[in-house]
Formats: sequence, structure tokens, C-alpha cells
Amino acid sequence: MPILPFMENLLAVEAEAKYLLAARDRSHEKTLMQELLKIFKEAERVFGPRDTSYQLSEPRLTECASSRTYFIRPLRIARIYLSRDSATKPSVASLELAHEAVHVLSPVALGGTLTILEEGLAECFAQRYVNRVHGLSFELGANPKADAVMRAVSTLLAKNQFVIKELRTRQPVISKIDENLLVEVAGVERSQAKFLCTNFRSYWRNSSH
Repeated sequence: MPILPFMENLLAVEAEAKYLLAARDRSHEKTLMQELLKIFKEAERVFGPRDTSYQLSEPRLTECASSRTYFIRPLRIARIYLSRDSATKPSVASLELAHEAVHVLSPVALGGTLTILEEGLAECFAQRYVNRVHGLSFELGANPKADAVMRAVSTLLAKNQFVIKELRTRQPVISKIDENLLVEVAGVERSQAKFLCTNFRSYWRNSSH
């Protein structure tokens, strides 16, 4: 197991312990939860309904470098853990909440993987939300691989902003939407459909192409 992800996971566990054991003001978490619920209204409007078999819990503030979502499957609980910067930077908290909200819409099965479609959709939605709420803009060019993902998803949504909602009537789990569905329902070219259905983690780890 890579050291960095392992340590980040420990920091999330630490945040959970602090939340449960420490007597402190939790108004910030409640405010974050209120924003998350507003985000879900927008996400569900354009991408379709959330899997309500998972109960949402208040987001946790952590010392992690980035946000993450854990699905506590035996209890059917979805919990978002935000990065250390989110505690002092509202725009970062909003970006992370919006990004993770897309992943919470349709949890992948245990051991499942996220596709470029889902990861790109999460980031695209998050950036647009933060642009509208906080006035921040995001430029392409910093990372060619990230740019390719954003361009592919932005192009898909530009044709039809409700295309994910339509696709999910056939396959509710975003990362299980396959090439054939993208070609048939969304009218995507086969090569682009294959790219969107690629395992995001593998794509990110491989050398640029």
C-alpha cells in the first residue's frame, strides 16, 4: 500500500475520533452540511437522483491534503472528509463538497473503480459551482492529463447538460456507464467513449500520452 494514501486514511480516522470524542463547537460542520444539501439539489437536477439507500452524515474536517468520501457499507452511511485548507478557505470547502457530492450520487461497489467520466464530471461540476458561488475561475494548461479529462467531459455536457441524467435511467451508477451507452444515448464517438470509460486511477498513474 502506498505510504501517502495510507497516511491520508489515518488522518481521516483521526478526524472521526476527534469528532466523536472531543467536546467542541460543531457549527462549522452543520454549516457545511447545509451547503452540501444545497449542492445535492443542483447535482440531482442535472445528473439524476442520489442513491438514498446511503444516509448522508455531516462532513468532517481533517488534516488531509485532499478531500475524500468513505462509504460505510454495513451501516449504509456516506461521509465526506474535507482537506485541511477547507477549514479556513470557504471556496476550497465548496469545491471539495461539490466534487465529492457527485461521487456520492451513485456509489461504486466495494472494490469498484472510478472512470474518467465520473472523476471529470465531479471536477467539472465543482469548478462551475465555485465559479458561480465564489467567483473563482479555473484555467486549463497546468496539467495536460487533467485538461484532457476536463475537455472530454465539458464537450459531453455542452451537447446536452442533462445527458448524465438520461444515461443514469439506463445505468444508475455513473462509473458503470459503458462505451455502448455513451455511443447509443449520448451520441459520443467510439474513441471518445472509450476514453471516458477508462479507469481514472490507471490513466492518472500512466505516463502522459
